[in-house]
Amino acid sequence: MRLISSLAGRSPPLCNLTTQNVGTDSRKAVSFGGEESMGLWDAQIDAANSMAAGGRWPEAIEAYAKVLAMGGSGYRLHFHYGVSLLRCGNIPHGHDQLLEALKYRPNSLEALDSLVSANLKLGNALSAEETCRVILADHPDYHPALNNLGAALIHQGRIPEGLKAMQHCLALAPGDTVTRDNLLMSLNFVATDGLDLVDAHRFACADLPCAPRMPATDTTGRRIRVGYISNDFRSHSVAFFLSGIIGTHDRGAFEVFCYSTNHGSDWMTGNFSRMTEHFVNISACSDTEAARLIQADQIDILVDLGGHAQGNRLGIFAQCPAPIQATYLGYPATTGCSFIDYRLVDTHTDPEGAEAFSTEQLVRLPAPFLCYYPHPDCPEVAPLPALATGYITFGSFNTLPKLSDTTLDLWTRVLGECPDSRMLLKSEHFSEEAVRAHFQSRFSRRGIHPSRITLMGHIPNTLQHLATYGSIDIALDSFPYNGTTTTCEALWMGVPVISLVGNLHAARVGYTLLSAVGLEGLATTSADEFVSLAATFADDAAQLSLLRKRLRTVVANSPLCDRFRLTRGLEDAYRSMLVPSG
Repeated sequence: MRLISSLAGRSPPLCNLTTQNVGTDSRKAVSFGGEESMGLWDAQIDAANSMAAGGRWPEAIEAYAKVLAMGGSGYRLHFHYGVSLLRCGNIPHGHDQLLEALKYRPNSLEALDSLVSANLKLGNALSAEETCRVILADHPDYHPALNNLGAALIHQGRIPEGLKAMQHCLALAPGDTVTRDNLLMSLNFVATDGLDLVDAHRFACADLPCAPRMPATDTTGRRIRVGYISNDFRSHSVAFFLSGIIGTHDRGAFEVFCYSTNHGSDWMTGNFSRMTEHFVNISACSDTEAARLIQADQIDILVDLGGHAQGNRLGIFAQCPAPIQATYLGYPATTGCSFIDYRLVDTHTDPEGAEAFSTEQLVRLPAPFLCYYPHPDCPEVAPLPALATGYITFGSFNTLPKLSDTTLDLWTRVLGECPDSRMLLKSEHFSEEAVRAHFQSRFSRRGIHPSRITLMGHIPNTLQHLATYGSIDIALDSFPYNGTTTTCEALWMGVPVISLVGNLHAARVGYTLLSAVGLEGLATTSADEFVSLAATFADDAAQLSLLRKRLRTVVANSPLCDRFRLTRGLEDAYRSMLVPSG
């Protein structure tokens, strides 16, 4: 089946793997009010609701908490408090408040929707699926639940089922931008045909409104104004690739603006705020309001850092608030949007000929196209675990949707070649027993006994998460959607990664990362060689142990961690965009 068929029938306007309704899409209005005031605390709740409706989420959370502390209760309080907590990233507490709200109104559609959002963010994909099916049993054409069902299935690795649910959703609501983004994002987990993938993106975004372009202004004699729009100026994997860039820009030549679309903040948000001259939170702004603000800042080049990923604000770019607009880093494919002019890549991820797979003009940075900024408190590299266990442990910490049937077939061959080996897989979605059982069955059907596979769920502490690499001897990459953060983390923790290289950007990121640290020999275009490389390494514990001891130093001194090199290349790319072609 061609990917384009997944977008069936009608071409939907605007579009990630996110959930529908409250707590996820900052542009979707939530109803605050509309109920007759009957309770003792209604005036205070109404005041808090007004704060939330105005985008003042932290203030609203404080107000709701005060009412709760004074003995307040009831559906309105728990529901709106839960929604506000989700908006600001406190997912566990928001989840609990929504459960309290449902005690008062078990069939509340808005509360059930929000609970699905919370469960997906917590990695409880099966629970999210079950709630969606409860909703759809009574409301079979309720398209937000179909979108959420698709996301829940994708998060369990059930990609074909998830795509089908999203396709159904778009048939019911062809203008649903959240589902469009979900579907496009999900296609990257299975896509191997570049022309097919670009067609799907172009088709999905064909009807997007595009405002008249801003005229370019002369930058001679002044600093170039660059604006970055991201949902990830926070403790998020993307942030560890942004940090080096934002803090390294030449302040004499560039004036940097960071526009955050995330309601919450944390220590990493504070770091970004200190790194840049202009840190502006636009999470409460509509697309039009944000575009006007950016236009007033007279941005020369506006850079999207999300593509169709969660929390994107492509609608701002559709307003064309800057004369030059580019996309970078946060999405592994073309956006398909006519109002995005450039896509920043490198020669390894997008070699000559890759222009055919992109609606944007490709601008190639010095490889690699990103710079890894390790966590400042990373644990030390652990000794090779095989020296203690007596067997090789392969592993992957890639998110479950990346573990395609192609990936499992490949890994099964590796385990077959190394009959005494084990495999450790870690993903937040393995927190649910039923998801683990389903995934184990996928290996069992391939002849791998469950005793050889260890599945780990989410570890909230970053340092403990990184320390878990101390249980892996060799990391195996996923295909056709390679790891990025996981590959960088593995290398930093002394674990070599073997990667299968494909034709598309998502399937070539492993190649550019490994090449940057001098391990390009571990990236291969042949499935047979992938298996052979894994088996050869597994037979040489001495070489693995030596590499493990040296790898962090090699990575630290490689182009992968050279933020100055990458940022200078990025700045050169921006200058080239300002020079009219022809």
